[in-house]
Amino acid sequence: MRRAQQLGRYHLLDRIAFGGMAEIYRARTFDAHGTPHLVAVKRVLAHLAEDDDFIQMLIDEAKIASVLRHGNIARVYEFARAHGEYFIAMEHVDGKDMRTVLERCRTKKKPIPAEHAGYIAAEIGAALHAAHSAVDSRGRPLRIIHRDVSPSNIICSYAGEVKLCDFGIAKATLSRVSTKTGVIKGKVKYMSPEQALGRKLDHRSDVFSLGSCLYEMLTRIPPFTATNEMDLLIKVRDAKYRPVSELTPGIPIELEQITDRCLTRSRANRYQTAAEAEGDLRVFLRKYMPNYSRSHLGRFIRKMFATEIERELRMLEEYVMADDVSEDVGESLMIKDEDFEPPEVPFQPKPTSVSIIAAREASAGEARDDFSGDSNFTTMPKVEQREDIHQQNTVILESGRGRSAPPTSPPPGRGKGPTKPPPPPPARAPTRGQAPPVKPIYDDDLHSAPTMIIDIGRMKRGRS
Repeated sequence: MRRAQQLGRYHLLDRIAFGGMAEIYRARTFDAHGTPHLVAVKRVLAHLAEDDDFIQMLIDEAKIASVLRHGNIARVYEFARAHGEYFIAMEHVDGKDMRTVLERCRTKKKPIPAEHAGYIAAEIGAALHAAHSAVDSRGRPLRIIHRDVSPSNIICSYAGEVKLCDFGIAKATLSRVSTKTGVIKGKVKYMSPEQALGRKLDHRSDVFSLGSCLYEMLTRIPPFTATNEMDLLIKVRDAKYRPVSELTPGIPIELEQITDRCLTRSRANRYQTAAEAEGDLRVFLRKYMPNYSRSHLGRFIRKMFATEIERELRMLEEYVMADDVSEDVGESLMIKDEDFEPPEVPFQPKPTSVSIIAAREASAGEARDDFSGDSNFTTMPKVEQREDIHQQNTVILESGRGRSAPPTSPPPGRGKGPTKPPPPPPARAPTRGQAPPVKPIYDDDLHSAPTMIIDIGRMKRGRS
């Protein structure tokens, strides 16, 4: 058994990503009803904890992502400090990022099929448009620019959902850390020409980066490559690349044209909004594969990573919580001001907490709504329970004993409501010298038999 490490409200399980600034863990936590949930926790590396600008950048990321509520954007719950460490807690998307998917495709020497690439790009286009058009509580535009749209920030779930994440260097009116003119932030390989030149950006820069991701999905290689960063910057600035159809013959011409329009050097000739790019991608999908749905993508991802899925499930079963779970949930660093109100964090470190349950008893429905959405598969499944059945006491009946009296008829004057099922027939008494029959706990023959619909009237007519 592996023991989970507690960090604030969360119990860290396996590490799923590692970078130069932070490491990301899969973590388990609980809501006010004691239901367990999986979340992702980005823990800041120790040597950056003293960097005030970096910490402020993470606060900006948490602020920006927490106000975005869209099915294609991974949610952020909080940025906090607990046990001397800084971390961001966010939605856990049960799947693989596009960088990992592309690496597997390169290993198999097969590009992502056109229908999947088009669907993924359309979903990210929807996410970008939601971010670009977001407003604050007063209806003022937030003017969010992601600035880091790249395969590592696109996650495809095993259920076929597509999520955009990591607004770490996003620019918005909520940001406090300003970028100086001429300073370049982001992954050069997926930058727009204006971003590579250090110019002032608008939302069309993200559209170009979306085109770079779509190009790589269709060809297995990025549109711009070089042996050093300076040469790469020049290639991105010039926006010259080999045609998609030259690298992958047979790609639908409509999809190649969409890619080319995203990757146009001139902002005026590019898609003016991410919604425009999304719209053309949806039109392509309806024409190329009319019955396409996200389940098609889910099957593709699950088949590609079947071995990893089994290993991850076995690993998660090995983790246990510490015996002494601390109630310390940490200190929230998302300070409330006139332009921003941090969201309430619906998690707690223990399966049950009398204080939290009592505080939210009156608004239990609202607490549940905080988890409602398109991403139920990323948490423990929700099951609608029948209170009239599941709240009854368990009774063990011996053969021939404990029989209930037949149900009484409903009083006259009442409408016909649901009736209780009739009691089981009494067990046949055993003959003298014969041991009473023992009812098996589980009958394999019974449970493996096919389900049949029997016409009782026809059976009676056949006997007569």
